[in-house]
Amino acid sequence: MYKSKRSRIKSEKTNYGGQYLIFFLRGEGKMSKFKKAIVNVLVFCLLIAAAGSFAEAAASYRNTKEAAREAVWNVITSGKGSSATVAVMDGGKIVYSEGFGAAERKTGKSVDRSTRFNIGSTSKMFVATAILLLADDGKVSLDEPVVKYIPEFEMKDQRYRDITVRMLFNHSSGLPGSTFLFGYEPEGDPHKEFLQRMKGSNLKHDPGAVGIYCNDGFTLAEMIVERVSGEKFIDFLRERVFRPLGMKDTDTSIGETGGNISHFYDPETGKKYPPEVILVHAAGGLSSTAEDLCRFADSFCPGGKKILSQSSVEEILKSQPTPFSAGMRGPVIMDSFGWDYSSLPAYEANGMRVYSKGGGTGAYSTGLQVIPEKRLVVAASISGRMNGEAVTRAMLNALMKDKGLPVPSERKKEKPADPKIIPADLAAFEGIYANGGSFVRIRFDKERKKMDIIRLMPEGDKVPAGDGGPVLISFVYNGGSFSSFEKDLRGYFIKNGNMPCFIAEKDPFYGIDNLMFQKVPEEKNSKKLIADIKSKVWLIRNMTPSIQLYRETAILSSDTYRELPGYLTFMSPLRVEDEHSATYAAPLFRDQFELEMYENDGILWIRSGIFLFSDAGKTRVLRSGQNAVMIGEKGYNEWYRTGSGSILSFEKPEKGRIMVLAEEAEGLALFDSITDEGEVYAPEGSYVVCIGRPGEMFTVNVK
Repeated sequence: MYKSKRSRIKSEKTNYGGQYLIFFLRGEGKMSKFKKAIVNVLVFCLLIAAAGSFAEAAASYRNTKEAAREAVWNVITSGKGSSATVAVMDGGKIVYSEGFGAAERKTGKSVDRSTRFNIGSTSKMFVATAILLLADDGKVSLDEPVVKYIPEFEMKDQRYRDITVRMLFNHSSGLPGSTFLFGYEPEGDPHKEFLQRMKGSNLKHDPGAVGIYCNDGFTLAEMIVERVSGEKFIDFLRERVFRPLGMKDTDTSIGETGGNISHFYDPETGKKYPPEVILVHAAGGLSSTAEDLCRFADSFCPGGKKILSQSSVEEILKSQPTPFSAGMRGPVIMDSFGWDYSSLPAYEANGMRVYSKGGGTGAYSTGLQVIPEKRLVVAASISGRMNGEAVTRAMLNALMKDKGLPVPSERKKEKPADPKIIPADLAAFEGIYANGGSFVRIRFDKERKKMDIIRLMPEGDKVPAGDGGPVLISFVYNGGSFSSFEKDLRGYFIKNGNMPCFIAEKDPFYGIDNLMFQKVPEEKNSKKLIADIKSKVWLIRNMTPSIQLYRETAILSSDTYRELPGYLTFMSPLRVEDEHSATYAAPLFRDQFELEMYENDGILWIRSGIFLFSDAGKTRVLRSGQNAVMIGEKGYNEWYRTGSGSILSFEKPEKGRIMVLAEEAEGLALFDSITDEGEVYAPEGSYVVCIGRPGEMFTVNVK
């Protein structure tokens, strides 16, 4: 709280004409006594006026400011972020704006109201606006197929022809999820790479059937904007969105444009990383300020500066449900034109519609929330791995309090339910389910009137006696819903076609319904891949030096399951299709990746999404002294392991990169030449990877 108070004082000093007073006092020449007296009177009057103005403003938005400062400083002092910017707009006017922390620690430069942050998926609302602008121009129809505008878009799965433009925005296209990488330099052609990858890909589900968060759809939308307008996407935004709305501090990602940006410092290590470059601008590659985001969202409000027709404003604000939504008891995520949430029960109970869009990258998080009918907007961006929406939600509730509007009451933890006997007709829902990354068993205990969700243990792992795996969560049945007092969760079953699903009812964060698990059909004639991948470790081989990379994406494991023949986990839960491929076992979850396995030159390879992996068991051991490493003609990353605890030092090409990853460590690397230099101690079994261009030479010194 001390820091919050100090920040408040600083902000108040700079918001009421301090710079103009300084300019006046810096007049040329010496002042006479008379002039000095005049200045003193003016200073006194200015200070009185400022104090009065501030008192009025503080009285009007006191709760909002306090909530913003408390939320942000909690992020910073907890180590989850290093800097932030927030803004509030009321009736088309910025009534509060503040920067927190250092944009650049070495120089001591603070975040100010024009400091830009990468805004991640909040960028999606800009391509939604761009498409609607083109619809207003009569150049795009929302219900026409995407292939009309991008004829070369093709997929192995022929259902792709049924994907419409509208489906890209309510996330119902069925596309795999995220076919791109973040980096530190602009390299590659994301549009070309996306189209190439799609040619060998399947859809997860029928187009339009269900809304599942999907970055790929927005990359397609960006391509439509460019094809139809004849301009680069960012040039179209500058001309049709940024300039008309007075958004002077919004552009492509900070690594592309530089300027007044907030740098990312890893919360755990304090290391400074290069500015992020995100070339998929529509999916998540724009940068902005909190104030500019407010100006943008205000354009959807009555009385706001309009760049869209009224019919297009209504389109971007109306619900866009899918058939899957119809089976849910309450509102769900992704049922709108680009927003994360367009229907939040806690606010609608008080007669207000809140629209929310968040965005996260490897280094930044953004939240944007707007109540159009009240013309209220709040925005926040954070440098760090933190949920920006959590900050804006606190700000929005405080703003509503300041405005005398009804604020949703805090959700109270439910009391333990009186257990009821689980109806016999629900027995069909027992079985094995998947979520976005693993398998579980749902089991009913009729005697104890309980439902257990049990983690399915991979082959090779020790299985706890009795249960078959650890119980992740237990529910009791209380007549219509399953309840867990310990986890503060409720849920229910639905049937999505032939796929039973377990739904979390009114989640604690926003009070909406969310898919938790999807049932996996038993394979009667299960298939096997060309190689046994039980409990194997795999190393990524197609990184470029500038790729934003963490351990969990560089080193992956594959697992099979005794209870589930024909299935495996590798990046995603998968069902083996034939000896060379596996496809989606959980198609109703985001960012699922199919698998292709093949042998080449005696090496076993796995391709999953845009990544290429080889078996870690073939990794060579570093010898004591100098180890010369050359990148081969295909440019594959070269991996080594330490045979004992060693001190390592390196020589590398100017643009090359070396990382050291501890075998058991989670998170960031022990050493990364992007941020580190000098020597590093590597425990026995640590991985060392050299990333460079074909023919480049590296030296790894071991002592």
